[in-house]
Amino acid sequence: MADRQGAQADQPSPARTTSPEHHPPEHHPPEHHAPKHARPDTALFLTIDAGGTSTRAVVHDSDGRSFGYGVAGSGNPTAVGANAVADAMHSAAATALTQSGRAAQDVTFALAAMAGSRTAAPGVEDGLARLGVTAELTIAGDLEAIFASGTHQLDGAALVSGTGAAAVAVRDGAVARTVDGRGWLLGDIGSGFWIARRVLRAVAAHVDGFGAPTSMTTAVLADIGQPTDLTDREATAQALVTATYRIGAPGIARFAPIAFSHSETDEVARSIVDDAASGLARSVIALGAPPAPAALVVGGSVLFHQQALRSRLSALLTEQGWTGLTPVADGMTGAVTMSMRAAGHTVDAARHRRIAASLAAIRPESPPRAR
Repeated sequence: MADRQGAQADQPSPARTTSPEHHPPEHHPPEHHAPKHARPDTALFLTIDAGGTSTRAVVHDSDGRSFGYGVAGSGNPTAVGANAVADAMHSAAATALTQSGRAAQDVTFALAAMAGSRTAAPGVEDGLARLGVTAELTIAGDLEAIFASGTHQLDGAALVSGTGAAAVAVRDGAVARTVDGRGWLLGDIGSGFWIARRVLRAVAAHVDGFGAPTSMTTAVLADIGQPTDLTDREATAQALVTATYRIGAPGIARFAPIAFSHSETDEVARSIVDDAASGLARSVIALGAPPAPAALVVGGSVLFHQQALRSRLSALLTEQGWTGLTPVADGMTGAVTMSMRAAGHTVDAARHRRIAASLAAIRPESPPRAR
């Protein structure tokens, strides 16, 4: 999730990492081929959706009933480092456990769907170890979690546009192919960062006098606390440069919503949104022919919030056989689904709906409504 960078398709199974001081007891695995430390009848799960913007944790049982929920900072080790991710996981998990009324030692299965890498990031498990969680931590991909949040099916595709952007083909519940998601230097076309950079470049060109005038200039200058009348273009340009580079990458993604709020009346903004939709559509089309039925789950802060972008994208993809987009707020439902499947449980359509409903009831606040 975009927040979503570096997804890899060469490791189809979740990676497993053990806390340094923990040695799981040896006993025969229960039915369903569950991991040796998980007991389906009494198992307590700690499942984490570690995204680029925030880290969410939920304590639940083997039927997907949620008992505790917590939120903390970024969970992308590529963006903020393993230590920061460990701290975020510790904070979110502590809140979830406190709300559930259960102790860390009660957790028998732990999974983190993580942004930035599908392999175990050394050190991220330390946050749970400090909390007292002794269960092994399974590391899974955040892009699979986005997909599994939108459907119980094991085959289909997902498209994410948040801070970053990527499209993935999912086969048997695992990423089989990835397009883009290569980071802001190499790609992430149609992502929040990509859109924001286009906004800032258009504003800079307007200020310098060689670009088309755009109403986005007033919005950006007001955001950084600068006069909007362009009476001193040189001073305005220098202020824009200073503010932009102080914010840095990928923080400038915060300017992306300006393109959408001006796209109905401003030609420059409209072209940015159109180009973002075209770029995202190309990523999906590059995955190959859609499966039948063509399940396409879309997520990430940009795609979830921006109905205009989804509408443009849907029109482009319908021509290629992709019919219907399923938007999801985050990867939490999918992470719980993956956690239960990793422990040997079947998640069908009915159980998937129960997972989503239980999470919706326990969240501190309902996820933002798509608009």
